[in-house]
Amino acid sequence: MPATVFERYRSIIDDWDAFQASLIRPQPAALRVNRLKADPAALRARLEERGFRLEPYDWYPDLWRVAEEPFSPALTLEHWLGRFYLQEAAAAVPVLALDPQPGETVLDLSAAPGGKSTQMAERMGNRGMVVANDPDPRRLAALSHNLQRLGVTSAVITRADGRQFPGGLAFDRVLVDAPCSAEGNARRSARARQGVGRHQRRRLPAVQLALLRRALALVRPGGVVVYSTCTFAPEENEAVVDQVLRAAEGSVTVEPLPPALPGVAGVTAWEGQRFRPEVEACRRIYPHHLDSGGMFVARLRKRGPVPWEEPGAEGGGEGSRKASAARSGVPARPGTGWVEADAGLRQRVVAWLGEAFGLDESVLEGAYAYGNEDQGIWLAALPRVPGWEAVWSAGIRLVRGHGATWKPTSFGLMQWAAGATRNVVDLDRQELQALLEGRQISAPPEAPLVRRGWIVLRYRGHAVGCGFWDGQRLRSALPHERAGELLSILRREDEGR
Repeated sequence: MPATVFERYRSIIDDWDAFQASLIRPQPAALRVNRLKADPAALRARLEERGFRLEPYDWYPDLWRVAEEPFSPALTLEHWLGRFYLQEAAAAVPVLALDPQPGETVLDLSAAPGGKSTQMAERMGNRGMVVANDPDPRRLAALSHNLQRLGVTSAVITRADGRQFPGGLAFDRVLVDAPCSAEGNARRSARARQGVGRHQRRRLPAVQLALLRRALALVRPGGVVVYSTCTFAPEENEAVVDQVLRAAEGSVTVEPLPPALPGVAGVTAWEGQRFRPEVEACRRIYPHHLDSGGMFVARLRKRGPVPWEEPGAEGGGEGSRKASAARSGVPARPGTGWVEADAGLRQRVVAWLGEAFGLDESVLEGAYAYGNEDQGIWLAALPRVPGWEAVWSAGIRLVRGHGATWKPTSFGLMQWAAGATRNVVDLDRQELQALLEGRQISAPPEAPLVRRGWIVLRYRGHAVGCGFWDGQRLRSALPHERAGELLSILRREDEGR
């Protein structure tokens, strides 16, 4: 990498030689335990049995550096089942700075692909509501995939321009993980190593400022906003925070991050521009600090209404326009404020789970139903969801409409159907591999198959997805991408035998 790419930052980086050396070393993997699905001790024991050497970070014991790996951690059944999330160490810091609490209502304004949203929900124990927003429809699929894979039932996904995110709901905390020049990703991205052009350098701070202003309008008085980027550029970091502080006229203050979190202080001057002294409480993380990527984190407290907030708006109303979205079945009713869960639909789901798979109502404890029988049914740990047009989904999708029948989703079965006692097949590795390769197999004679149709496929005691039984033969009904991932894992297990 040419030394000139980041030469402009030499004067503000605490150890230039260590910084330069870190950029030419491969970046080690790190994984974050998902306590919604995994016990940390059991997970660590299982991975170390497979040959991984894991080193917990002292400032976040549930985040482990992968010191040695016989193969990629992504090629483990535990990752596929959502027991952990691969997340670089620096990227875990913003949510720790935000410190979301169980029962709160929090917003991730730029959420895809979902690392920080899943981290929020996990730390909240699926209690409260995480609104995970992204404006890009191409990124919503990855966001939804990760939230469902990790068993997050407390999330509402929205598709809206964060600068115009709808008002009407006062959030306790908001994360603005803003789009940026991504220089902190230089160790794993050739594009980041090349830097950004002059146009991008001018455009990005305006977008970042608009997002941060909107977040401060949306959070309740007394609430917290964390602003983060993965770039080193002060124009996108301290300068943005400085502009907000000056415009807020005392209604927003910067708070120091917990001292145990890594990094060095924010800069108060850059290329002839002086910032408010408070920005020194921001935190800069360089690659050599954690043998990771780079990150900037600022924690802001809203002391009262901000000047750009619409008078009388609950949680703020600046730019509160309807954000259109291609929804996946959760009904949104603009103007009503909230959409209540459908109690009748839930009872029909309970009856269907009992008849189809021998499951009783207890498996849906704390789950509420949304959607409809034609387009699909979602189950969420939320008795009501916001009625914005921007709402795309809530919780985990249990079924899709399939003509006159319901087709269960693989994520839905993984979440709720591991204890099925009928229309379930326990598979060994060879049988599962055959199904994933597109072959049909005979049903084991001991399998409790009582009717033709959709069935639960189970492997090592885990529900791994949906299959179909035609009365004689079985076939897989897992989504193509998920089936391919699991097949790669099984083949990796074969190689290790």
